[in-house]
Amino acid sequence: MATAVKEQQLTIGDVRITYLSDGYALVHPAPLYPMSTPADWQSYKRLLDASGQLVCSLGAYVIQTAHSTVLVDPGVGPKNNVFPLGAQYGGKLLANLALADIDPASVDIVFYTHIHSDHVGWIGQKTQDGQTMVFPNARQLVRDIEWRRFDDPNVSRARVEEALELLQDHIELVEDSQCIAPGITVMATPGHTPGHSSLVVQAGNERVLILGDVVHSIVQIDHPEWACTLDLDPEMAIQTRERMFRELARSATIAGTSHFADSVFGRLVQRDGKRRWEAL
Repeated sequence: MATAVKEQQLTIGDVRITYLSDGYALVHPAPLYPMSTPADWQSYKRLLDASGQLVCSLGAYVIQTAHSTVLVDPGVGPKNNVFPLGAQYGGKLLANLALADIDPASVDIVFYTHIHSDHVGWIGQKTQDGQTMVFPNARQLVRDIEWRRFDDPNVSRARVEEALELLQDHIELVEDSQCIAPGITVMATPGHTPGHSSLVVQAGNERVLILGDVVHSIVQIDHPEWACTLDLDPEMAIQTRERMFRELARSATIAGTSHFADSVFGRLVQRDGKRRWEAL
């Protein structure tokens, strides 16, 4: 049975990348992937819990280089969310940062792959002095297109209203291919949201692609055409997924996923004529 990842770490060159849990989600699989059927999921029981729900990790990445500390997507936050597709259980990130000996004040950059509630949960916290920023010394970065989509009054701000308000006076807008720190570059990966982005972490000839929500589950390795119901542009998301799978097929390339169970890090390999996920 699948389990959410609590902590996982790898090193390329002199760069350490750590995934730290904020919690987990349990999601009804067929509604999450409308092109799938309950029968399809008989082949993927290993990804489900005892009640037949898809187990998803929720957390954040910390990229530590000789020059900077970058945190990617600060979790779901100190709350539990129940919604039609399932439930999210958060609240562990700050404790896990402490266990990993990472001081929030030491974080130089917080980068958002996109603005969905499970990726922006630990921006601020309530203290005796009111609402304060969790990462007080960090630059807050997101792609221009992702931030400006909320200028449209028809775009829902549900469940991210507080995050948008907290970021309003702090956000810095970046672009595709922009280097945000030595060895760390933005890569546009639209579809899940219009301004969704991944990060390319390069050290020598090795690289890690922090994918955000380009892919939500291992099932999409076998079925990239299974768009997630949360993808705002399903066709674009499918095209982006296939493009990123080609990137991951290149040598010395590792994926860092947001929601995979058991292992968030892995490689795409060809085995028996098929593309396979090889967990690290």
